[in-house]
Amino acid sequence: MTQTYYRWCFFWYDRRQGVYDFFRSPLIVEICFSMCVDIGYKSMLGPDGLPRYIPGIKINRDLVEADRDKPHIGAHTNPRCLVLVNENNEIGVRVYEWGIIPGFKTPTPLYNARSEKLMDRGSFWYMHNNNRCVMIAEGVYEHQQRTGVKKKIPYYIKLKEGAPLLIPAIFTKDDFQFSIITRAANNVFREIHNSGPNQHRMPLLCQVERALEWIRPGLKEKEMGEFLNYLLPDENLDYHTVYSIRGNPVRPDGLRENEYFNWDQPGRVEQASLF
Repeated sequence: MTQTYYRWCFFWYDRRQGVYDFFRSPLIVEICFSMCVDIGYKSMLGPDGLPRYIPGIKINRDLVEADRDKPHIGAHTNPRCLVLVNENNEIGVRVYEWGIIPGFKTPTPLYNARSEKLMDRGSFWYMHNNNRCVMIAEGVYEHQQRTGVKKKIPYYIKLKEGAPLLIPAIFTKDDFQFSIITRAANNVFREIHNSGPNQHRMPLLCQVERALEWIRPGLKEKEMGEFLNYLLPDENLDYHTVYSIRGNPVRPDGLRENEYFNWDQPGRVEQASLF
């Protein structure tokens, strides 16, 4: 869904009349409903976590001491999340709020930004494509619609071998809010995210080395376009079904939200292979 907002700008020069005037400039904002709004986070600020993948990373000691597993983080609570930034050619960890509020008389946060819009000069997102960060996660949740089943089945998707799952994002410098970038889905996400207004889309997932390119200072527009076209190969992902994550349900097996749940039980939906 696309919404158009207008901002007032001053002293626009009208070449035809040779005068300055006020004008309204349309900003196109792509509203993504129910795309990627749920992640899982595994404590990774200690020596065996991100420092092992990113030598020389700068992490505040207070963040390390407070670092805890968070099996489910929902964007709709506007959580403060860990992100990677590059400041003066040093990679560091910061805490930003998930969900950019455009400020055009709408309080609705935008949790996702479509990759196709970041290079569009008429888009709201274009103004922020030089404010780049990377969300730190272990995995993401997505829901699958199955024939004959009323409720969608949730999946947890992460990188193989337990590597950090880094999600490129853009942020606002005024209030340090961010939106993660989404793109057309690979085969795994296409099979899972198979319904809804934003079906067949996925977060722009990256391995560590590629994600660091996103926050490299001086990234040229051509390089940015090539980066946004990257599609993570299917074979890099692991995925499994989990129990419902909506409405704060209590799991009958007492396990964490991101752990495997077998729907192939009496009274449960049949657990099946994706392919």
